[in-house]
Amino acid sequence: MRFAIPRIPAARRSRAAAASLLLAALLCPFGLLHAAPKTDVVVLQNGDRLTGEIKGLDKGKLELSTDSAGTVYIEWDKVASVTTNQYLNVETSRGARYFGKVPPGDRDGTMQLRIEGEPQGQTLVLTDVVRVKPIDQGSLIKRLDGYVTVGFDYTKADNQTEFNFSGGVSSRDEIREWTLDGAMTLNSQSGARTTSMYDVTLATKRFLQDRWFLGSFASVQGNDELGLNIREIVGAGPGRYFVQNLHHEWYGIAGLAASRENFQDEPTRNSLEAVLATQYSFFQYDTPKRNLDAGLALFPSLTEAGRLRAELDLDARYELVSDLFFNVTVYGSYDSKAVDAAQSKSDYGVVTSLGYSF
Repeated sequence: MRFAIPRIPAARRSRAAAASLLLAALLCPFGLLHAAPKTDVVVLQNGDRLTGEIKGLDKGKLELSTDSAGTVYIEWDKVASVTTNQYLNVETSRGARYFGKVPPGDRDGTMQLRIEGEPQGQTLVLTDVVRVKPIDQGSLIKRLDGYVTVGFDYTKADNQTEFNFSGGVSSRDEIREWTLDGAMTLNSQSGARTTSMYDVTLATKRFLQDRWFLGSFASVQGNDELGLNIREIVGAGPGRYFVQNLHHEWYGIAGLAASRENFQDEPTRNSLEAVLATQYSFFQYDTPKRNLDAGLALFPSLTEAGRLRAELDLDARYELVSDLFFNVTVYGSYDSKAVDAAQSKSDYGVVTSLGYSF
């Protein structure tokens, strides 16, 4: 899951720069992707037949790479049948997962997954399928998905500038999914000190039965507004998907996290916290594509009586042209026992930017 986590102070801009360079380096591989043979067949309900390479089904759209028309996105409820020699990971709305290839000959509205050596496969109704992901046993680079966004604001009256950068990569196989997300904001203003925030979070899920999973995460963060120089945190716990369909996804997770914090003019703190978090996503595949992600994470301290931290993240995207989108992000951070150096117990803001997904 994604945890929205604050960012680093101006005095440590070199650390923020290093974090952004690391994130940029991790994003670079998308330019190295190469295509598999385009021999998959997708038949639509109106009888149209498309040949290409199935890249996956997610959020109600099937991504198909073709030689003649480039990459096309097909509404899943318009698909009658698929045929592919790729090894697929298929998930249903009930949270069940199946693996195999899809040979020709299935009746419309179904797909039969077969594993080599099995005389009988698993027949699935297409309307029950919510996610399809080809499983490549080779290069990890071929399985990466990602995005980048950049935003800049300037106000002449007080010569205030704000620069925002965010990005992420993710990958998924038969039993696990991992995501790396990062964001950085720098603010400068005449007559005032430069402030900054950043967060870098690596999160993983290991899938279990009946929509359950084991989640873990590791984060590095900082926030001038809260007087936080740097916080390092690792956590883990069980989670479960409550809803999975073609337009909505919602899950929750509970667990424990250990953190080490360094605040301005304060000694280093080591603490143990509970983790209660939830994430909801809405997605619409009709053109223009748009989606909304909302996440809330609570960290009640188990070692500091009465302390509660909270993180809120709201992200909305609207596609302008293919893969280029307008992004609005609302973020918030709260610490009930902020240190004396903090300007406030809370920090929040709104960021607008342009982004690209790959």
